Amino acid sequence: MKRANFLHYCFSILQIWENVKNPNYGETSMIICQIAGFLGSGKTTLLIRLGTALSAKGKRVAIIVNEVGEVGVDGSVIDSSGLKSVELAEGCICCSLSGSLQHTLKQIKNDYDPDLIIIEPTGIAFPTKIVQLVRTAMVGEERMITISLIDAFRAVNLFKEAELFVSRQIAGADIVAVNKIDAVDEDTIKETEKIVKKVNREAQIVFISAKNGDGVDNLIKLLEAA
Repeated sequence: MKRANFLHYCFSILQIWENVKNPNYGETSMIICQIAGFLGSGKTTLLIRLGTALSAKGKRVAIIVNEVGEVGVDGSVIDSSGLKSVELAEGCICCSLSGSLQHTLKQIKNDYDPDLIIIEPTGIAFPTKIVQLVRTAMVGEERMITISLIDAFRAVNLFKEAELFVSRQIAGADIVAVNKIDAVDEDTIKETEKIVKKVNREAQIVFISAKNGDGVDNLIKLLEAA
């Protein structure tokens, strides 16, 4: 038997064995995505836009909310869009509600089996802490992605006033979405980009307006490719 044919034969046997061990082998794993950011950065607006866009593509989307954002999340609107939401109130999910988050993740996975779970933490939560909590709750081949949402309108001043806190929001991100680009000039956008690259050179950066949808398709592509 030629070497190439032998290697192909071995690979085929491995594939068969994986299918025996894991009936879901080869299927796309569920994505757990947190959208981190300060209060007022547009997290709720973005998660609704992401959720409805992905739902329109036939994806099952669930949302865990730990903060009442600037846009009220109406349960009937979410249900009509094919989304499912669970609210964790009276605490921060990286602190007092950590057990509730882990329990909720497992319950949603078992009851709803979504393609994507979006977590909207409180604006004072640390993204890296939530990643740790989520990973301890994972029961399969889920992928964890962190999107840090930066308000371009306030980013430069916030970085000057609270550099350490802003840096913690950016440092743990896989994707940094610079939001509200429709409300600022090009120089401000470039200055915000410099801040992001200074803190996290590995993160992918996308420029969006969650309000009117500009750039959100690019964010979805990054999310799907991650």
